[in-house]
Amino acid sequence: MTSAPGDGVDAASAALADALEAISRFAQIPAWRLADGQLTEAVAGLDALTRRVGAQSVRVVAEASSRGLPAQAGHGRATGWIRQAVPTMSPRDAATLARRADALYPGPGAVDLEPTRAAVLSGSVALDQAEVLTTTLSALQPPTVPAGTIDEDTLDEAQTFLLDQSAAFDASKLTRIAAYLRHRLDPDADERLARDEAARERARTLSIHTLTSGMVHLEGALTPECGAALRTAIDAWSAPQPAADGSPDPRTAAQRRHDGLHRLAASAVATPELLPTTHGSPYRVVVTVPHTTLVAALPDGTRLSSDALRTLTCDSEVVPVLVDDLGNPLDVGDTQYSFPAKQRLAIAVRDQHCTYRGCTAPPAWCDVHHLIPFSQGGRTAVHNGALLCGRHHRHVHATGQTGRVEHGHVTWGTGPPDHQVADANCATQAVEALVRRYLTRMRR
Repeated sequence: MTSAPGDGVDAASAALADALEAISRFAQIPAWRLADGQLTEAVAGLDALTRRVGAQSVRVVAEASSRGLPAQAGHGRATGWIRQAVPTMSPRDAATLARRADALYPGPGAVDLEPTRAAVLSGSVALDQAEVLTTTLSALQPPTVPAGTIDEDTLDEAQTFLLDQSAAFDASKLTRIAAYLRHRLDPDADERLARDEAARERARTLSIHTLTSGMVHLEGALTPECGAALRTAIDAWSAPQPAADGSPDPRTAAQRRHDGLHRLAASAVATPELLPTTHGSPYRVVVTVPHTTLVAALPDGTRLSSDALRTLTCDSEVVPVLVDDLGNPLDVGDTQYSFPAKQRLAIAVRDQHCTYRGCTAPPAWCDVHHLIPFSQGGRTAVHNGALLCGRHHRHVHATGQTGRVEHGHVTWGTGPPDHQVADANCATQAVEALVRRYLTRMRR
């Protein structure tokens, strides 16, 4: 970060003007004039452009924070300053931008993130991937772990490793790999997690503001338990509702959640005893059992300490799911055609969303597809099921595509699995090699 503006002011303004002019020229080209290959090239090129523009936004916000501009403008955090500069930006997007700037450009004493910053600025790593990386490295340093637990060489190796994986995996899959890495480097985290939960309890907050338009803005930080209960309740009211003629629900997912919250609140006010829950329980606690330890997690993947688990299970539906070291649920096979609730939940834990390439439809919108058809002897078992949203379920059947589950990932195609299956296996081997080097250093 520089401490004061310099001679590059005019050059910066000119560069931004040139960039805006270039995208304006592109916008004037009718999309129908582009050949099929050009459309594909345009999507990839615009994504690369979006990554680089986002990286520059983070860099500029970090510089503003280092100069104290938010405080000078009367804001305690950069979020308010960003919204002052860009009034149309949503509070959520402003908060995300400020958070990523703080994470990528930390203060003195933090691990050197220059390799990650360089990758983000070049566009080779997206901001959501970089956030997985910075969150993981932060979780491997004090105060999250005791000082001296993980040495600097291991942190540097972890950063390099995660940057390498960013070339093969999106942020969702990268999060799984990072979680596995954290568990292998810091297996005693559960005891500290209980203390973290107490801190989260103190930090809980919810603000409701009425805007000048009459709309109501909600902002807050919910505990994982509260968030799980809220999601469960809203999901009960926000399923798509096709019209009588069969046409699809015109509402967006965000609009359906809004309407679900409205119906939830109205129902609670009128008849609290009818508040929808999951089988009478406000929580569903998924307990995964790896080879080495017991880990409790809420459906969104939030980890719980043993103490929190004992508390929640007093009033929860507990679903045990045995998993291997990759988090892949082990088979709880059955011979019936329909996947029973516990198998479906195990598949949802593994897949997280529709498994078709590029689709992120949540489990509630998905069917469980038999990878080997039931009519051909395919079992109704976790290893033979995969989440597919309605559209892609029909597409897979129409095109005859086949899927496979390897190392916790489902891949689709008419031939062998794509590169991500091999990459996932390589990622696991790389984690183990990194851990071996770390343990060797610790024994010296």
